[in-house]
Amino acid sequence: MIPLKLILEGIYSYQERQTIDFTALTDVGLFGIFGSVGSGKSSILEAITYALYGETERLNARDKRAYNMMNLKSNRSYIELDFINFEDRTFKITREFKRNSKNFEDVKSPNVVLYERINEQWIPLESSHAQQIVGLSYENFKRTIIIPQGQFKEFIELGAKERTDMMKEIFQLHRFDLQDKVSILYKKNQSALDQLNGQLVGFEEITGDLIEKTNIELQTERQTFDTFEASHKLLQEQFQSLKKLKDDFHELEKLKSSFQQLAAQKVEKESLRLRLIRFENAQNNFMHILKTKEKLDQDKIYEENRRHKEQIKYEEIQELLKNCSAQLEKRRIQYNLLPQRRIQELDLELITQLITFSEEIKSLQERAQNGRRVVEETKELQKYHKVKAQETEAKLLKLKQAKPSASELMELGRWYTKQQTIQQQESDLGKQLAELDYAISDQNKVLQNEGIDIGGYQSNHQAEIHALEEKLHRLREEKAHLLLQQKLTEFADNLVDGSPCPLCGAIEHPTIVKGHDITHEIMANDKLINDTNELVRYKIDQKFRIESLAIRLQSLTDQRQDLEAKIVSHKNLQASHFDQFVWQNYDSKDESGYIRKKQELSSIESQIGEAEQKLANDLGILSSIEEKLEKYNKALNQFELEEAGKQAQINQNTLNLRQLSWSDYQYRAHEEIEREYRNLKIDNLQIEKDYVTLTEQINDLNNQSAAQNSLIQAIIGQLEKIADESLTLNKNIEQQLHASVFETLDEVKQTLAENLQVQQIRQELEQFQVQFETLKAQIAQLDKKLQNQVYDEAVFTKHELYLVESSAHLKELTENVARLTQELDRLKAAYAQKENLLQLHLKLSLRNDNLKQLFNLFKAAGFVQYVSSIYLRQLCDHANIRFHRMTRNQLSLQINDNNDFEIIDYLNEGKSRSVKTLSGGQSFQVSLSLALALAESVQSNTKATKNFFFIDEGFGTQDLASVNIVFETLLDLRKENRIVGIISHVEELKERIPISLSIEKDEERGSQIFSN
Repeated sequence: MIPLKLILEGIYSYQERQTIDFTALTDVGLFGIFGSVGSGKSSILEAITYALYGETERLNARDKRAYNMMNLKSNRSYIELDFINFEDRTFKITREFKRNSKNFEDVKSPNVVLYERINEQWIPLESSHAQQIVGLSYENFKRTIIIPQGQFKEFIELGAKERTDMMKEIFQLHRFDLQDKVSILYKKNQSALDQLNGQLVGFEEITGDLIEKTNIELQTERQTFDTFEASHKLLQEQFQSLKKLKDDFHELEKLKSSFQQLAAQKVEKESLRLRLIRFENAQNNFMHILKTKEKLDQDKIYEENRRHKEQIKYEEIQELLKNCSAQLEKRRIQYNLLPQRRIQELDLELITQLITFSEEIKSLQERAQNGRRVVEETKELQKYHKVKAQETEAKLLKLKQAKPSASELMELGRWYTKQQTIQQQESDLGKQLAELDYAISDQNKVLQNEGIDIGGYQSNHQAEIHALEEKLHRLREEKAHLLLQQKLTEFADNLVDGSPCPLCGAIEHPTIVKGHDITHEIMANDKLINDTNELVRYKIDQKFRIESLAIRLQSLTDQRQDLEAKIVSHKNLQASHFDQFVWQNYDSKDESGYIRKKQELSSIESQIGEAEQKLANDLGILSSIEEKLEKYNKALNQFELEEAGKQAQINQNTLNLRQLSWSDYQYRAHEEIEREYRNLKIDNLQIEKDYVTLTEQINDLNNQSAAQNSLIQAIIGQLEKIADESLTLNKNIEQQLHASVFETLDEVKQTLAENLQVQQIRQELEQFQVQFETLKAQIAQLDKKLQNQVYDEAVFTKHELYLVESSAHLKELTENVARLTQELDRLKAAYAQKENLLQLHLKLSLRNDNLKQLFNLFKAAGFVQYVSSIYLRQLCDHANIRFHRMTRNQLSLQINDNNDFEIIDYLNEGKSRSVKTLSGGQSFQVSLSLALALAESVQSNTKATKNFFFIDEGFGTQDLASVNIVFETLLDLRKENRIVGIISHVEELKERIPISLSIEKDEERGSQIFSN
């Protein structure tokens, strides 16, 4: 993760918006953030972690985090972070939360939005969860990217489980945690094996012998079936011949019975044919004439009834016409007087308006009088508040003239603050110098106690070591001679005549040298060698100790020289700072005058605020009064205009009166005149309405009368036409009767009343004739066919019984063959399935054994811990490259059998000890080495081109020499494409870092960020 830009506003001590452009810092590779304690350096790191994860090191959700993070002078907090992730994709995340305007301590939950830069545009993402984008959890982000205060040693002090979990996440070691997957596969395989065993239980009786036995039974049964099937077919053919003969005799008897029934119906069918001929004659010749005569009779009755009804209706119309004409004559007199009554109606309407206008004028005069009184009262109130506002303005002007210069006090305050810092630094430098002098003196005392002169110690030490080494060489040669002599003595003592010598192989031993026991000389020689070795080791240890003391003394001396130069520089800085004091009314050594002026400024500003608030209130009241006064004046003018308009309307209405006089109605009651007007208007409308209605009714009745008379004459003409048609029709009927078989019209009607179904009866007669002739022919044909044949029922029954028994036996044989065939097919299929199941069982059993071994291998994350230990050892190897250099090859880091960190101390014969025994400075060195190695591993794992690393502690625990080594290590990281940022209050580092930021806390504006 590489930060690009950070924006802060309203967070902790950052009151105003501050922007950090990380691109200029990260391009250099090493940068720093410096500032005094409490200036807001660490808040930058907390802002980054809070933007990404919503978590901070100092506060959690139970601590009212949003309220406590927000600057107390701010009502809004905002964080915006632009960064590049390990996939080289650019993202932006923003977090914003606001204070409740009605409750100071109520800060709403933050609003979080995550963007990705795609095609030069910021595209919002659906999820604001940044962990997957960064590739690290919050805890591991603090251990590998940004390490807050108090957390730098956390990695080396983690327990084995926590460290394994961290390594699992950072290096994706979860891919080696295969216990669950293997367990699932094992259970699945075991379940399949159990199911397979259950299936094989059902195949225990399926064997090859059983299949062979079933096949032999099937062949025997098939031979029996084939023999019996041939005899059954012969018997079936004989039975079919007998059955055919039986059917023919039964069919002949049935046909003769049916023919007798048809012969009995012959006479009845002939009678029906004659009736049908008579009905068709009547229907063809008389049906249409009779229907026409019936219709004419019905039309005549209808028209007679209609003429009677229309005559009654005509007489009713004549009576109504007479009554309406009488009523119209009565209304005509009133209708002729209607114009005069209309004029009187209009005059009454004008008089009503005159009375209304008079009443409204009276009301307007009363309201205008009240309004003038209110206007005068408002003018007095306006005058009073105007005087008060002028007095407040004069007081405010006086306070502003007496107010001290805020900018001057701010600059003076900054000078005093810097002066305090310089004095504190001077005190710190003095303490550091005293501590260095004490340390140098202590080192010199140790050398004096050792009796060592560092100047000549090196040459004397080499001479002593050389002499001791020569002595050791002589002693070892002497020991070799003694050992040889002792061995020869042992050989001589063991020689026996006749036995070969182990040295020369001789059988005879004429002169055997007799030696003496030299064991004591050998022991004395060994003691001298051991004592000399001890003395050599002592001298070497003494040299290493003296060199360490000398290096420490030289380092302290160098630090003292650097500190003296720094003190001189600090004094020059202090003198330069005093030269910048240009305020004549204040004392550079006494801050009380500044404090009094600051208090005076605060008091006057408070009074100014109160005066400005009072002035704003007075002006607001005055403005409200002036608005009311304007409103009242407008209302008065409106009253006067309305009164003039009403009076003009009264004059106009008086001139418009034509019949009535205003003086006759001026003093009468308004309601009475209104009632008279309404009654007259209603009467006029009713007279007009009645006259028009009666006129329209008379016209309508005259039209109805004429139309009714025409209708009656038309009906009379229609009746005459019907009478002529009836006479012609009667003559036609007489002619048809003479020409037909019928004598009277009633006889025709009686025949037609039978209403025979002609088509149905004709079809029935034809069908009877065809059926009669067909039966007659079929009987003759069967008599000829069966002329010389005899049917015996007993013979037929006997053959039928034989056939039934044969069919039953054949069915039994067929079922046996089918059953045996099906059983043989089932046994073959089951045997093949059994073979497949046995092969599968063997395969699953082998897989079950393999999976069981894998499960034991991966159980309890053992394999992950093994891989984690390999990664940890590699991490130690990489960390030791820098740790050796920082500790001058005195210390080394290793992993023990429990995957815990240990320190190898080469100053104590390379023995191991716990990392918890390290000093604060050494803990910083080993933590930094591990953190850098871990960052390198993370970069290699994510394949990122660059990696970012932030340190927020530790430099204050290092001496000058160690700081130099650590700083050189950090500088070398630039060559390895690493980006390292440090946060410190140690000013010496600022001068050595290529680019840095300074954090200064202003009392009024909060923390400010400046680029160096």
